[in-house]
Amino acid sequence: MGISLNQPSFASGELAPSLWARTDLARYQTGLRLCSNFFVMPYGGVKNRPGTVFLNSTKDNGVARLIPFEFNDEQTYVLEFGSLYMRVYKDGGIVEVSPGTPYEIATPYTAAQLFELNFTQSADVMTIVHPSHQPRNLSRLDHDDWTLATISFVPSISAPTGLGAAARSGGAGDTSNYGYVVTSVIDGEVIEESLPSTAATVASWDNKPGAVLTWTAAVGADYYNIYKDNTGSGIYGFIGRADTLTFTDVNIGAVKTDTPPNGNNPFVGAGNYPGAVGYYQQRLCFAGSNNNPQTVWMSKTGNFNNYGYATPVKDDDSITFTIASRQVQRYRHLLPLRQLLGLTTGGEWVIDGSDSGLTPKTVRAEIQSYNGSSKIPPIVINNSAIYIQSRANSVASLAYSFESDGFSGGDLTKYSPHFFRGYTLVDWTYQQIPDRLVWSARSDGALLGMTFLPEEELIAWHQHHTDGFVESVCSIAEGDEDALYMLVRRTISGTAKRYVERMASRRFDRMEDAYFVDCGLTYDGRNTSATAYLRLTGAPSWKYPELVTVTATGAAPFTLGSVGRTYRLRSGADIVRVQVTAYTSTTAVTAKLLEVCPESLRDIMVSDWALMAETLSGLGHLEGKTVSVLTDGDVHPQRQVIGGSISLEYASAVVHVGLPYAAELETLEVDFPGQETLLDKRKVIPGVTVFLEQSRNFWAGPKQGDKLYEQKADYRVTYDAPVSTVTGVSELKIQTVWGEAGRVYIQQPDPLPLTILALIPDVVVSGKG
Repeated sequence: MGISLNQPSFASGELAPSLWARTDLARYQTGLRLCSNFFVMPYGGVKNRPGTVFLNSTKDNGVARLIPFEFNDEQTYVLEFGSLYMRVYKDGGIVEVSPGTPYEIATPYTAAQLFELNFTQSADVMTIVHPSHQPRNLSRLDHDDWTLATISFVPSISAPTGLGAAARSGGAGDTSNYGYVVTSVIDGEVIEESLPSTAATVASWDNKPGAVLTWTAAVGADYYNIYKDNTGSGIYGFIGRADTLTFTDVNIGAVKTDTPPNGNNPFVGAGNYPGAVGYYQQRLCFAGSNNNPQTVWMSKTGNFNNYGYATPVKDDDSITFTIASRQVQRYRHLLPLRQLLGLTTGGEWVIDGSDSGLTPKTVRAEIQSYNGSSKIPPIVINNSAIYIQSRANSVASLAYSFESDGFSGGDLTKYSPHFFRGYTLVDWTYQQIPDRLVWSARSDGALLGMTFLPEEELIAWHQHHTDGFVESVCSIAEGDEDALYMLVRRTISGTAKRYVERMASRRFDRMEDAYFVDCGLTYDGRNTSATAYLRLTGAPSWKYPELVTVTATGAAPFTLGSVGRTYRLRSGADIVRVQVTAYTSTTAVTAKLLEVCPESLRDIMVSDWALMAETLSGLGHLEGKTVSVLTDGDVHPQRQVIGGSISLEYASAVVHVGLPYAAELETLEVDFPGQETLLDKRKVIPGVTVFLEQSRNFWAGPKQGDKLYEQKADYRVTYDAPVSTVTGVSELKIQTVWGEAGRVYIQQPDPLPLTILALIPDVVVSGKG
């Protein structure tokens, strides 16, 4: 008698072999032995991942890194940084200056430096740093108008010139020397003050102290601040402001706690360029130069390029401090959360100030943990962060804990360490919508995924493979989803090529839009204009092979080359195909019915029509490769790309062509939690019940490498429509042989969707063998 064991969730993802006997763990009951090219959904089920769309080759097929740039919800970009250049991608395509010519700007970064770049962004300006280069700002003016310029760390407004000082009239007797300086001020959203002018001195009458000051205007100044030193100390204090080019000091007391700014550029010369950057409390923060690896520099409040200070210091002055640690800990990243986090090579620090804010007098740094961080930037998810530890082979979380009143975290790889032994991570990104996925490029070219919901304590790792080597990943918001871009090195005709590809959306309403091929392209002959119609007229009985007249309204789709081509017209579930036999004009042809024409398409204007294709070209990027093909929602026999093209067995309206890949899932050994173990018993799983969602046929067996059995698809509703997807229960017989193993293996080798919500194996148990 069989026993049904329900596995309603796969929320633990693929577990390491060292955990395959840990039936006492709760994660064992929701874990998998293998999860390849499937990803775990936030709800616990699994989906086979969608395929990738080929976009473009990198320049000269060279090494490159993908970096996101997001100005707002609609203006998002992926930047391809290669050796000494940058290109731009938007909405699934490369930005071009003319057809076939990508837009490109020069950069100073070599291929070896690309994955050491650190960056942060404010509006349409991205600040980029590297220890071997001066800090630079990347600015976007338009899709094809970008500038990369070194940052000038001096005020944008010049000091006034020609300052002169004269004693006030009417005085007599003894004199004392007074000194004055004047600064220019821009009164904008952020007040910016210039460096002080050259000082002017005057012999001021003791019985009528003060002076009359004049100066030459500074371009752009809204007003001027005046400072005085009447003690000979060399410290100038504020005495007033002027809207004109003159000021009279009538013995105003100088405020020596409000002094003019001093110029300061800490990033001059090789060895002084920072390697980390971030914003915090309206300050632009840099850290980690070669000469000062443990030092942080913070700009004046609201004045990001000004690292000046006054004497004595003011609360909004720039801040410079160095952490004190047991050993040198180079700053890798600056990350603003509840407080500013400084991730170093040896530990994780919190940088903050007093309750009133961060100032030069209140700044402090406290160590939180001693894990250390790699060069790969951390990822912020909700109110926590995840980061790759210093040896790049484990992932940790960092979140604020009220219990400890500090930041703490855990190892996110402890249940799947086999993914990281002997490997390192080289790049990663977070695709929040729709499935909360962290994607990581591993040193061997594999793509790792982690479904991560910290609030639900859901951590599920899965592996993904393609006919190639994933070198960089990047996610950016596009429409109502986050799009994943990948840079993949593939071998084509014996030559290494590097392609930028975009993972397709997993959402689709029609089977013909399901996309499950890699590095692919799509032929879509469907009409996209709501005002372009085709109409069939003139058939005696509307049966094959009668001739009809096809008339276009609102469009002129026909040419002499249309003869021999096939068109598809559709109304709801009704479809008819016609083959053009004679050309009349750009709006009329004669065609042969290829089947009985439904009444709903007879003498009716139809906007749902498509030009079908039998030969597909433009596939030179896959030359020589065997490709999978999905035609109008049905699997077509595989083809080899020859001369950049393939031929189909039949004309199709929507065709996806690309590299095949198989999605594989294998369960752990079945066992009863809390009861006598089944691990040492002989057993057989003759069948399995699978809960599916929007899925097509798949294969299943007792374990990887054994004979597989196909879950047959339902019969077609109509001849020309693809087989419908299944949502619900599917039962499949898979084996009759007794053995020690009690697992279920499922594979989807075809370019079709497969979503598994639960597995219920039918287990028959015997004694020990």
